[in-house]
Order: sequence, then C-alpha cells, then structure tokens
Amino acid sequence: MKSQAPSGVFVAALICALTAGALAEGPADWPSGTVGWRTDGTGNYPDAAPATEWGLDANVVWKTKLPSWSNATPAIVGGRIFITSEPDEVICLNAADGAILWRRALPLSDVWTEQERVVAEVKQAESADLKKQYAKLDNEVNEAYDAARKNPDKPELKKHFKDLLNEQKELRRKIATYAPWAPAQAEPNNGYTSATPVSDGRHVWVQLGTGVAACFDAEGKRLWAKFIAAPESEWGHSTSPVLADGKLLLHVKRLQAYEPLTGRLLWTAEDTTRSWGTPAITRVAGVTVAITSCGDVVRVSDGKVLAARIGSVEFCSPLVVGDVVCMIQNGGSALRLTPAPDDGVKVEKLWECAPVKERYYASPVCRDGLIYCINQRNHFSVIDAADGKVLSEQGRGVDLDLGKGTVYPSLVLAGDYLLVSSDTGVTMVFKPGTKAAPEPTPVATNRLERFRSTPVFVGSRMFVRSYENLYCFGPAGKADKP
Repeated sequence: MKSQAPSGVFVAALICALTAGALAEGPADWPSGTVGWRTDGTGNYPDAAPATEWGLDANVVWKTKLPSWSNATPAIVGGRIFITSEPDEVICLNAADGAILWRRALPLSDVWTEQERVVAEVKQAESADLKKQYAKLDNEVNEAYDAARKNPDKPELKKHFKDLLNEQKELRRKIATYAPWAPAQAEPNNGYTSATPVSDGRHVWVQLGTGVAACFDAEGKRLWAKFIAAPESEWGHSTSPVLADGKLLLHVKRLQAYEPLTGRLLWTAEDTTRSWGTPAITRVAGVTVAITSCGDVVRVSDGKVLAARIGSVEFCSPLVVGDVVCMIQNGGSALRLTPAPDDGVKVEKLWECAPVKERYYASPVCRDGLIYCINQRNHFSVIDAADGKVLSEQGRGVDLDLGKGTVYPSLVLAGDYLLVSSDTGVTMVFKPGTKAAPEPTPVATNRLERFRSTPVFVGSRMFVRSYENLYCFGPAGKADKP
C-alpha cells in the first residue's frame, strides 16, 4: 500500500524545523558582531583550519547555484551568508547547507519619487542616447591613441587625442546627471555588485554601483533604500560599506556617514575624493578613524579629515599593522599615525618600498612581520614590515603559477596557510615564511571555476563565490548535521 504524502502544513513545519536547526549549528560558532568585506577587513583568519585541497568534486560540503555573477565577498554572520548578485540583488543563504533563505531586488526605480516616475521614461531615453554617443566616441579615442602612439613626430595627432579625451570627459559628466533615472554605465568586469554587504547579524546593508544603498533585517524586510550617488568613473564602483562606531560609512564621491537603521545622512567628509578600495578602520590615541584608499584619514565621529592624501592604493585597501598604515601600489610606503596638537594627525613616514610597479587589485596581508602582496599580473612580493625591503618575489625565491588571468581576489591568511588566487579559478596554498626564511613554501594548487571574489573562512569551512555558484569546502567534504 502506498504511503500517504505528507500534508503541505507538515512539510512547511518540517522545513522550518530543519532550517532553524541548521542555522543554530555548524562546524564551529558562526561569527557574530560586525562582518563585512574580508570578514573584518584584514583577510586574516587565525583560528581557521581549512582543507588545503579542494576542487569541483573535492572536499565540497555543499554548492549552491546562484542567479547571476558578482565580485563581492560573502559576509557570514549568525549562521547566515549575505551576498549580492548582478545587477541589483541581495541574497541570504543558510551557512550550514547553502539553502537560499531569501532574495531581494533593488532596482533603481524603487527609490524614485512619484514625480521622478513621471519623467523617468524621457530621462532614460535621453541617457541611452548619450551612452550610444559615448560608445562611439570611445572607439574614436582608442583609434586616436593608437595613431598618436605610432606617430610621435606628429603633435597634431596627440592634440586630437587630448581633445577627444576632454570631449569624452564632458559627455561622461552629462551622463552622470541622469544617474537618478538610469543606472550608471557599468564596466563589464566590475558590474553593479562588487561591493560586499556588511551585517551586524540582525541587519544587512548593501551599496550598489547604481548609486542605491539599502538596509534589510535578517529576514529580508527592507528598512530603507535611497539613492546615494552614482560613480563618477566609467570603471564603476567597488567600495564596500563599513560599520564603525555606530555609523554606516559609504564612499562614492565623498566618504559619508549614515544612521544605520534610518539612512539619515550624518556627515560628509568634504575633502575626500572617490575611491575603489574599502576604507580601513583603526584607532589613533583612542579615536576611531577611517583610512580611505586615497589616503585620507577621517574621524568617524564627525567626518573631520585629520590628514589628507597620505598615500594612495587606488584599487585595494590600506593595510593597518598596529599604529602603522602600509600603502602598497606602484611602490609603497609605511606611515605611523600619532595625534597632533591641532586636533589632527601627525604622519611619520617610516619607509618606502619598491615592489613591481603595477595595479594592485588584491589587498595585502601581514603576518609575523612580513607583508605579502601581489599585483594584477601575478607578480608576488614579500616585504619586511619593519623597513620595506623586498625580501622575496616572483622569480626570486617564489614560483607562482596562477594561469593567464588577472589577480582580483585579495590575499588571505587562514590558520597556518597563505592563499593566493586568480580569476582563472586557480588558488595556490602556501606555508608563510619567516624573517629568516621569507619565501613561502608551496603546499597545494587547487583549480575551481572562475571567480573574482575573495575566499572567507569559518573554522574548518572555506566559502568561495564563483561566477555561477557559492561553494562551501571542508576537510573530507563533511556536511554539518542539523
């Protein structure tokens, strides 16, 4: 005799019970408190004990298919994972089994006033026309650049190229004025969702490249959403929101602080400039400050710029080691911050260094007095944090093979291991070096599908957001028992 199918009410109750149990249990205590980009921003997970080998079919605890891609890092807190997905989605998953708990879209139209809705169609058409002009002009700029480069003895070609650049800049300014009605044009590798969400376990905050920021509670109820500002650059936006001293910090054109649960603007740091890297939070003589990737030191309590342009990393984040800020890009420097008598900050340059000059999309990490950094072209360097000397690098004590891709994922220290990844999906695992023997020791090379996100860790679990899936890896691929 066939068994009777369970009723819908029974199934719903069973799913709720299993989900509640899965959220309550896990491989270790799930992180609590504030969690955002690279968890606490440092990329350092001293208590992690991850598997050193993984792959499409190796040590997979679970894998969840996602609706679209994103470069953002997962934020894991209280048994939940918060991620973003192109072009404007926020997704919450169960960290124990990867089940999607809720999805919320944040289209630009959600923050329009009724008056803006009336004029939106006209404004969108005008914006689309300007973007077509921009695409055509962009081709002309590239052709003019090639002509000027191939004919350096013809100054008129160089002038033509510069004139086109100015025309392009003006057209970009016009397009930006339509941002409240039409999304800013997204660079294909960046998209609209490169910024990692930040959560306190009870709420989650997101910032999109469309200019929209929002707050949800842990169950997916939206508390507020508003248009902040659209990126000024055609390269889009990637600076992640940060919670510090009870304030939500958002950075598009200027660093701003908002009341987290209402979205009310508290202050704007007027002297700051646009940024792609996420600010580092530290304290100077007990005062909480945010250090932007453009080198502005901003007091979190009131937005006062205590020091401006102390250095620049442009695309990644500053590295804070005690009271020292390290800025590694196209050369680098270390600066000690101490209070100044005029209510500012005194900046003392300790050293300068000379790693290979390139773009550094990946943020560095530091352990036992050694700074590890890597540029977009896979050139890896080990720098002495005491004096800035390059102790070891690719081809000189280090052999790195990440494939022919671009290094977007930031470096990670997980327990006893250093992880270096590329958007090819290749990750190399090393044992970190020492001052006496600075070369890291290779442990394993792992291959996965392509990703730009940075891996994050909880106990023995490693979480990787690829273009198509969210993976949870663990020793022997053992799943958690609800």
